[in-house]
Amino acid sequence: MNSIFKYLKSKLHVLLFLLLEILSIISIIRFNTYQTAFYYSNTRKLSLSLHEANSSIFDYFGLYTKNQALYNENIDLRRKLRSNYVVESKKIFEINDTVYKQRYKYFPAQVITNSTNRQNNFITINRGKSSGIEKGMGVFCPEGVVGTIVEVSDNYSIAVSVLNTEGFKVVPKIKELNDTKGTVNWNGKDPNYLNLENINKYEPLKVGYHIVTSPYSKNFPENVPIGVIESLKSRTTETFYDIKVKSSVNFGKIQTVYIVIDLFKDEIEKLEAELNKKNLNVK
Repeated sequence: MNSIFKYLKSKLHVLLFLLLEILSIISIIRFNTYQTAFYYSNTRKLSLSLHEANSSIFDYFGLYTKNQALYNENIDLRRKLRSNYVVESKKIFEINDTVYKQRYKYFPAQVITNSTNRQNNFITINRGKSSGIEKGMGVFCPEGVVGTIVEVSDNYSIAVSVLNTEGFKVVPKIKELNDTKGTVNWNGKDPNYLNLENINKYEPLKVGYHIVTSPYSKNFPENVPIGVIESLKSRTTETFYDIKVKSSVNFGKIQTVYIVIDLFKDEIEKLEAELNKKNLNVK
């Protein structure tokens, strides 16, 4: 121990010099606008690069889980192909053909940063304006809904997570009833559970019913999983159920996500704007 103190004492002038250098740099950064902006701009770029490198390392070790999720999703999509079905032979039958138009496109992206331990959580992903990403677009993973885009730069985007007590909104549907009702939100406590609110206690709900996105959602295609009803409580003094929903997504393990691009969004918004304009003129 004495030898350590002797060594430090012999280097006291060097340590003092380093301390004064550090204090000088801090003072320059803190009290000069240009230096402050330069510091935070470069440290943010470095932080994003480190997070991206860290994400790449974890992606490598999580390849099996990721491939399994993609495999399951591809199998599910293949089950919906017309080639999996046959037409039952009948003496008299009618065929009504329909012209299909693609409404949604999906961009895969990697999660750079993600939080689950705050009241309002956000997710940074490595897609931005250069990929055609815009504010308001939905984000989901093979397991279900993740969030919506709120900020976009050239190469990165930030999505407000489902685990956000203020900024996330989605129109839910009860799959087994094929009925769009209620609102989904998070109470800021357990990241594995969501609340389904404003459901009348006389609705024929059951534990195990699936909550998915509805056809009225502007951010997501229909039937993207949100969660499964785990508990139902009703009180005689209240009109609505107290419903606890187990989230379909494990937010602590999100690696790959898909960003939803609605090809009809501009057309729909233009039509709605024209209607609002006409209503204002009538008033």
